[in-house]
Amino acid sequence: MLFKKAIKTKKRIILASGSRIRKQLLEAANIEFEVINSNVDENPLKRKLFGRSINEQVTRLAFEKSLAVSKDHPDAYVIGSDNMCTLGEKIFDKPIDHEDAINHLQSLSGKIHLQNNGISIHHHGEELWSNFDITELAMKELSLKEIEDYLNLDKPYNACGCYHFESNGKNLFKTINGLESTVMGLAMEQLIEKLNQLDVIEL
Repeated sequence: MLFKKAIKTKKRIILASGSRIRKQLLEAANIEFEVINSNVDENPLKRKLFGRSINEQVTRLAFEKSLAVSKDHPDAYVIGSDNMCTLGEKIFDKPIDHEDAINHLQSLSGKIHLQNNGISIHHHGEELWSNFDITELAMKELSLKEIEDYLNLDKPYNACGCYHFESNGKNLFKTINGLESTVMGLAMEQLIEKLNQLDVIEL
């Protein structure tokens, strides 16, 4: 459990994401919410945003997801989120296949990379809050066998960076500087603070 305090949910909250781990993070905080996937096609947006700062890219993607759901559910406080894994100027999207997954982890092996998280909250079609957070991760030096063993264990093919940090992926790292929840796709400590300020929840 990330949060020990009892949280009272005062207003309707929607998570505009089908992400299993984002759902689990909100559940672990004892927040009452619904899940409605935004179904935003990210690829055209990513092409349009290509070359802009990572901050701008992830917060814009989170914005569009949150807005799409807010238009149909204006009474709710809609949370949209997006993550990008970066090593220098390179962005690591979800791997296209097993070989691509191996290449991702070989590229990250022994290096420091970033998980970048953007969050947007909409209410009545208006953005109330935008947040950008970074966690820095130093991955261990991994042999090809260690990479293959990990991929067979977690099968993290739907994750940017190609690891499930919440599962066995945590064991791939030497050090982590920042929020673990940011790595998992939703900077919960900052999100909970803002929901409390907006009087959506009560701590």
